[in-house]
Amino acid sequence: MSTHLDSQTSIKPNVLVVGCFDTKGVDFKYLYSCLSDTGVAVTTINTGVLGTTDLFPVNFEAETVALAAGYELSTIREKNDRGWALEVMGKGAAKVVADLLKQEKVNGIISMGGGGGTFIALAAMQSVPFGIPKLCLTTLATKDLSEKVGEKDIVLMPSIVDVAGLNNISRVLISQAAGAICGMMATSVQQNNETKGSIAISIFGNTAISAERCAELLKSEGYDVLAFHAVGTGGMTMESLTGDGVFDAILDLTTTELADDLFGGICSAGPDRLTAAGKLGIPQVVVPGCLDMVNFGTLDSVPDRYKKRQLFSWAPDVTLMRTNEEENKLLGETIASKVNTSQGPVTVLLPLGGLSKIGAEGEKFYNLEIDKVLFDSIKRNVKDHITVQEVDANINTVAFAEHAVKALLNLM
Repeated sequence: MSTHLDSQTSIKPNVLVVGCFDTKGVDFKYLYSCLSDTGVAVTTINTGVLGTTDLFPVNFEAETVALAAGYELSTIREKNDRGWALEVMGKGAAKVVADLLKQEKVNGIISMGGGGGTFIALAAMQSVPFGIPKLCLTTLATKDLSEKVGEKDIVLMPSIVDVAGLNNISRVLISQAAGAICGMMATSVQQNNETKGSIAISIFGNTAISAERCAELLKSEGYDVLAFHAVGTGGMTMESLTGDGVFDAILDLTTTELADDLFGGICSAGPDRLTAAGKLGIPQVVVPGCLDMVNFGTLDSVPDRYKKRQLFSWAPDVTLMRTNEEENKLLGETIASKVNTSQGPVTVLLPLGGLSKIGAEGEKFYNLEIDKVLFDSIKRNVKDHITVQEVDANINTVAFAEHAVKALLNLM
């Protein structure tokens, strides 16, 4: 993976400043001057719907941001709905930033604000790929912003005081924020040229033995291996980084998040799970790992409609529900529909000895008849260009791991 400045080493780095210049013009003027003093180029994007500022140059006014989201600024003002306005301006800012990224005019992005400004800033930063520095000086830095940050490498810096005019504290922190983003942009990454490439692998407690053996074998072949815990955020992060071009191949051993997305579990990675590799056309091995279960919290948290189903307490705060025939038929169709659109080579592996550690013979979720429904559904719905291989082993075994690695290396 190349660094974000590799192709622009002779060009002055450009940092985007996103913020509500209508109400926080003085604060952003100080940030603008701090950045300019370091010698970087600065591009400013106003997301404030009430007006603008003449304290520093504004490259993209709020009207442009609003139009990028499909609305006139006057419409937003007339509606007078703060929550809706934040969503619109966040969406518009993300599109403006995305356009600048296509023009290779983004080496870093910085913002600051309270609740509303932070919401818009984090929305705008979602369009910026991994490796390009992102920093938000915010009053909410110590709150749980995991949903808004998502899988992005965004740095949250506490503002200590409100972003509402300069004072002895805000001057220090704004100066440091400017220095931080410039420092991150100037940092060069020492590449590990000893590896052949990077491979992502999805892992779960119920596939840990297999995943760890896969990683060991791939590393012995000279690959850098990054593991992602399939608990929702793990799958989303893996998909996002895949879309950013971080990986050369994917070993998707644990696709359990698909079951949670379809049937209301707590480990959903959203509807875009199992799509990024296909869009990029990079090699991928896909396994229906842990699709014999849906994940819930404590036993009391299991929805009423599932109370009479086969449940297993994996931990005091983790209850697993065995998927049934109807659900496995749908899961097979879902996997097939996703891999069918892949622009690159795909091999689907079917572990005939069970889909998880507790799906092995003698374990709680062992049921080969239900597994067969899943396998038949996958084979019936995949297109001819998708390779499907049956493996006579439980997924959580060294034997299966060795087969999975061999299949992936053959694709590569």
